[in-house]
This record gives sequence, structure tokens and C-alpha cells, in this order.
Amino acid sequence: MKKRNMIKKGLACVMAATMTIGLAACGGSNGGGDDVSEADFSDPESIKGTITVGGWPSGDDGFEAAMEGFHKVYPNIEVEMQFTDTTAHHQALQTALSAGDGAPDVAMVEGAYVAQYRESSALTNLLEEPYNAGELEKDFVEFKWDQCKSADGSAVRLIPWDVGPCTYFYRTDIFEECGLPTDPDEVAEMMSTWDGVLEVARKVNIPGKRWLLPDASYLYFELFCNRDYYDEDLNLQLERDGDLDCLNAVIKMREEGLDMNVDMWGTEATAAYGDGSLVSVCTGGWFGGFLKTDYAPDASGKWGVAKMPGGVKASNWGGSFLVIPEQSKNKAAAWAFVKYMLATKEGQNDIFQAVDYFPAYTPAYEDAEIYDATDDYFSGQQPKKLWAELAKELKPVNTTMMDTAAEGCIYSSVNAGLEQGLDAEGIRDLVKSDIEKATAEVKEQQIQTLKDAGVWDK
Repeated sequence: MKKRNMIKKGLACVMAATMTIGLAACGGSNGGGDDVSEADFSDPESIKGTITVGGWPSGDDGFEAAMEGFHKVYPNIEVEMQFTDTTAHHQALQTALSAGDGAPDVAMVEGAYVAQYRESSALTNLLEEPYNAGELEKDFVEFKWDQCKSADGSAVRLIPWDVGPCTYFYRTDIFEECGLPTDPDEVAEMMSTWDGVLEVARKVNIPGKRWLLPDASYLYFELFCNRDYYDEDLNLQLERDGDLDCLNAVIKMREEGLDMNVDMWGTEATAAYGDGSLVSVCTGGWFGGFLKTDYAPDASGKWGVAKMPGGVKASNWGGSFLVIPEQSKNKAAAWAFVKYMLATKEGQNDIFQAVDYFPAYTPAYEDAEIYDATDDYFSGQQPKKLWAELAKELKPVNTTMMDTAAEGCIYSSVNAGLEQGLDAEGIRDLVKSDIEKATAEVKEQQIQTLKDAGVWDK
């Protein structure tokens, strides 16, 4: 599944930086063979032909769930799926875009790569006629649409698919057992400070048998989800409200054995979600799908969802986009597919209910039957309503090519600092140093991209 792949790739700083440099290189363009200007989008039956759609699992499952509705609107478009793992897909897409041949008509792009792809002339500018994608801007989560814009604002080459509003997943049965509240609002209030987080961690802990979190370092990582790593002058900025307080809480948690000290995606953690030895985890809303289908399918009614602990405001982890390569030979059908899947309530909600990709398209939230519904798995709570609320609060950030490598360094560098016994400022300094080393070459790529766009005069 895509999110798991994304996180595992993100943990290696150097690898992430290398991938970013490679992606920045794609820019060549061969025009497609169709005349999309002649397409009559007011007559869906007139849009014909076969298109290929490329991506990674479980995007294909989402599209298949929405295909019946798509074919009712576009009966004369055939869709062929070309799906592989996340890394292989992006490598093949990069190669095809550089060569000007071999790309699918529609391709998925992971959010980690958006800063590179949005500047690529090998992708169709969807602001232009006849696409007129600018008309859709008001209907998408603000920060997600902002990510799609080129540096000079003249192009939108990606359309947002999903967002990952960050929330706190917790075992309601264990909280109750320990005399803690289980109502999500009460949980959020109780854990709104780092002292509150530590208090809860101590109450649920059974030394060597039960822990609050898989890895406390992710609490610091969450401070940077949907935050600016770099300012407009591309200066790395790690200092922010509460960062040292958070790191001090992380240090105490590790010293007291309150976190399991394992990767949240590793086999030890995934087993522990199911048997109750891990009590909670902080991550994107899409994690609910993992709990239900992969990690804890027998724990229905034992999990809850609340706002992030430690006073962390609305943040986002993950998300995907769709693009149309310039080399596509059927851009009309490709655009029809993209627009139906991502910019209609029906398309987005069919996908969401199938694979838990939370829509970036806000009109989808108007379906009260879906978004106001209680969820038996999550103790009769309304998690979809919470995620919709948080998604609307997400604000634009300064997205750069360096973000992927920076993100990857946080987990490894914080843990390295904990192993070295560094204090909070020492850990932050180590994180800064590691990020600057990992992103040096990528930063030069970013500056050149901004120069080429005419928006860098430093």
C-alpha cells in the first residue's frame, strides 16, 4: 500500500536526496498525438478511445471502485491499468518523461515528489485551454492546490487526489482500563500539553509489555507535517513554537521506557497494534485503513481517533496527485478521467470508501451519509467528520525539492541523538546538520529551478 512505501523510503536521508535530484532532471517534452482542442467536453459520449493509467497499489483498487460511475458518464472510454510498486512507478515515469515516450496517459504522483513534477514541461499545463483547471481551485483543500502551482504561478501540472489529516489513534479499551477518558474531545484536552502526554504514557505503561507509542521521535516529526522546512530564501528553519518542549518530552519518554523504540512500520509495531501492547500512534487519517484491514482487524470497537496531542495544530502527512504527460496521445480522455475521479463527489467518494484515500476535493464532504456516519471500528465515533474538519484547516506551505530528504532525516537523526544522550538543543542541532548535508545538492537544483522560472534574485 502506498503510504507504507512512502514512509519506508523517507527514512533514509541520502537515498531520498538522490531520488530528488533524479526527479528534478525530468523536463524534456514530446507533444502528444491528439488534438485535444477539438474535444467537446459538454458531450461526454463524444470523448472516445483507450487510455493507460499508471500508479501503485492501492490506487488501482480505488479507480476500479469508481469505474462503474465513470463509464456511466463516459461510456466510450476504455481504461487500462499499469500498476507497480511506488518506487518502480516513479522511476519508470521519470525515464519516460525524459525520453518523451513510454509514459501512461494518466500517472499518479506521490506527494513527496510534487515540488519536482510541478515544474516539469513534460507534463501538461492544466490551466490552459481546454482544461481550464483554474476553475476547480476553490473546490480543493487550499494547501493541496497551492502545492500544484509552479513557482511563477503560470502552470498547474498536477491535480490533488487525497490528503492525510494527522490524528491520534488510541485504544479506547486500554484507556478505560487505566482510568483515562475515552471521548475524543476529552482525550485531546487531556493530551494538549507535553506534560499531559507524559502523564498518559506513564499510566498506560507496563514495563517491557505495554507502551504508549512505537517510537517517540515521531512526535517531533509531526511538528513538521504541513509546515515550512524552508523560508522563502531557502533557509532551513527548525525552530518553532514548542519544538524544544516536544524534544524534552521525547527524551523523557525514551529514558523512562514509555515508547516501544521500534519503527512504527516494522513487524514488531504492526503486531503490537493488534495485540494491545501498543496503545496509540500519531499519523495520517489513512492509517485507519491499515488498522481495519492489516494490523488490527479483530480490534473493532477498541480504537478511537482524536486531534493531535501536544497542541499540534492541523497538519498533513501524505497525499497523491494525478498528472497528464505531454506525450499522451489521448489527452481528452485522460482529462475526462482525471476530472471525474478527482473533481466529482461521486468519483472521490467511491474511491474513498474503497481505499481510505481522504479526498482533497472538499465538495465530497457534503455527503452527510458518509462523513457524519459513526464508525463501529472506532468506538462509534465520527472520524471522517474530524478529518474533514482538519483538512479544511490546512494552510499553504513553502514546498521545496528538499522537503523529502529533510523529512527523512528527522526520524533517523532524532533517534541518533537519543542514542548519544544529547539534550533537546543538541538533538535539534544534529537534525539540522544532517538535513543540510543530505540536501546540499538538491538545494542547488531548487535554486536553479527558481532562477529558470524568473522568481529567484538572491
